[in-house]
Amino acid sequence: MENRRGNRHFVRVAGAYRERQGGSRDVWIKDVSATGCRFFDKFSVLKVGTEVSLKLGNIGPLHAHVRWREGSLVGAEFDQPLHEAVLGHVVEFMSQDGG
Repeated sequence: MENRRGNRHFVRVAGAYRERQGGSRDVWIKDVSATGCRFFDKFSVLKVGTEVSLKLGNIGPLHAHVRWREGSLVGAEFDQPLHEAVLGHVVEFMSQDGG
């Protein structure tokens, strides 16, 4: 879980995810880096390896894979890293309370 390739930014961004064969679920994005994010999903049943499409606010869909889950917290790795301008926009302008 702590093997990071990029800097993690703590945020509070409304988001959503959708599994390939499922409906959309609203979540709170808790942190984000260029390569992935961590989100809170109160009743998560996602399994490691699951493919999801994520939205961070109005950005997305971003294709990702679940890399870990601990209770209601889920870590996902983006299939393609976020461009630094997109990451900067999420951190600077979309977080509702800075974490």
